[in-house]
Amino acid sequence: MKLIKNALIADGDQTKIVDILFDNKIIKIAPSISNHNAQIIDAKGNPVIPGCLDAHVHFNQPGFEYHEDFYTGTKSAAAGGISTIIDMPSTSLPPVTNVENMEHKLQAVQQNALVDFAFWGGIRANDLPDIDNQIQKLWDAGVVGFKIYTISGMDTFGALEYEEISKLLSQHQDLLFAFHAEDAQIIKKNKTKYECSHNPQNYSKIRSIEAEATAVRNILKNRNNHIHFVHISSKKAAELIINSKLQSDVTFETCPHYLQFTAEDLDKLRGRLKTAPPVKFSADREYLRNCLIDGKLDFVTTDHAGSDWETEKNLPDFSQAYNGIPGIQLMIPYLFSEFYLNDKISLARMIEITSAKAAKRFGLYPNKGSMQVGTDADFTVINLSKELIVDEKELYSKGKYSPFFEQKFNCSIAQTIVRGEIVFDENKGILAKPGYGKFLKRS
Repeated sequence: MKLIKNALIADGDQTKIVDILFDNKIIKIAPSISNHNAQIIDAKGNPVIPGCLDAHVHFNQPGFEYHEDFYTGTKSAAAGGISTIIDMPSTSLPPVTNVENMEHKLQAVQQNALVDFAFWGGIRANDLPDIDNQIQKLWDAGVVGFKIYTISGMDTFGALEYEEISKLLSQHQDLLFAFHAEDAQIIKKNKTKYECSHNPQNYSKIRSIEAEATAVRNILKNRNNHIHFVHISSKKAAELIINSKLQSDVTFETCPHYLQFTAEDLDKLRGRLKTAPPVKFSADREYLRNCLIDGKLDFVTTDHAGSDWETEKNLPDFSQAYNGIPGIQLMIPYLFSEFYLNDKISLARMIEITSAKAAKRFGLYPNKGSMQVGTDADFTVINLSKELIVDEKELYSKGKYSPFFEQKFNCSIAQTIVRGEIVFDENKGILAKPGYGKFLKRS
C-alpha cells in the first residue's frame, strides 16, 4: 500500500492539495490521510494527474525492432510520465489486420512491456475486398479502432482509395476509424514541382497543407461514422474537422512538434524534425496552439517513431531521411513547461489533453484517464522544481535524437506509477521489470 502526500490535483478548473491512498486501485482521496503501513510518496505540492496516455506510438515489434521495440519504447514512456500507450498496427510484421496477427504481436511484446498497452487494428489495401469478417473479429478482440492510410510508403500496409474508405465506413457504422490523411495525388504532383534533397523546407510544400485538407475533406463526406484524425498539422485541416463536429462524431489529435516548430526549422533541424506529415507554417502552428488552449483540440499524442540517428536520419540527402520522431519521453515535460507553467491552460485542461479524452475516445475510461476511488492507481507526478535540459544521449528510445535537443523545460517527471507500482522515479530511474505492462482491451 502506498500514500501520496501533498498532491496538487484538479478540482474542476481549480486545484487543491490532497492525499491519495492506493494499492493497485485508488482507495481514498482526502485532504489528509494517515496510514502507518503505507509507503509514503511526498509530492511536495506538485501536480499529480491521472497516468498519461499516448494513443499513437510505433514501437515496431515484431519485425522492425532495429527502429524500436516494446522494451525500449515503454522505458521511454515510463521515463516520460506515460502509463499507457496504444500501439499502431502498421509498423510490425505481420501487421495487426486480423486476430491471428494480433495474437502473434501480443505474444511477442507482452514480455517486454513496462507500462500498460492497447492495440490499434488496421485496414490495408493488401487485404481488400473481403475483410468484413476479420474487421468485426478484431473489434470483438478489443482493438481500440482501425487505422487507415490515404497515402503509404509501406509495401506491407497499402493505402486505401476514398471510394474504398466510403464503402468501409458505410458497412461498419458502429466502429471507430482513424486516418492518416494526406492526398496521394496532390503529393505526387508536388514532387514534380519541388525537390527537398537539399532544400528541406520544400518537404512541407510537397506534403502540403492542401494535401492534408483534401484528404480530410474527402473522408468527412462520410457522415454518421466514428472518425478520428491522427497527427493533424495544418490550420485548414483542423478547421474542417472542428466545423464538422456538430454533424458527425469526429475527433483529432496533434503532436508536440506541430505545436512548437515550423518548416523554417527544417533547415537547421533536418532529420531531427522530419516526419509525415511534415510541420507546416507559423499560422498553422499558432492555430493548433490556440486549439489546445481553447478546448477545440481533443488531445495530444507523439506519433513516436524512432530510428538510428547515424544511418537513417543524419543523412546529407534530406529526402532519404527516415520519417519519424521518438517523442514519448519528452511530451509531458514539454506540455507542462510550455502551456501549464506559462498559465495558458489549467491543470484540468492538461488532464484532458494528456489522458482523459483519449481514454474516453478509445474505450479505456475510467480505469485510465481518471483519478477516482476504485480505478487503476495510475499517476504521473510532475516536479515543478527541477528543470530538464534535453540530452539526446539520455533518451531511452533507440532513436537518440529529438527536435527539442538542448532545449530547457521548466519541469520534469518525478514518478510514473502504473497500477500502484512505481515504474519510474527521477532519482532511481526505471524500476519496472519487463512484462509488468498489462494488455488492455477496449471496454
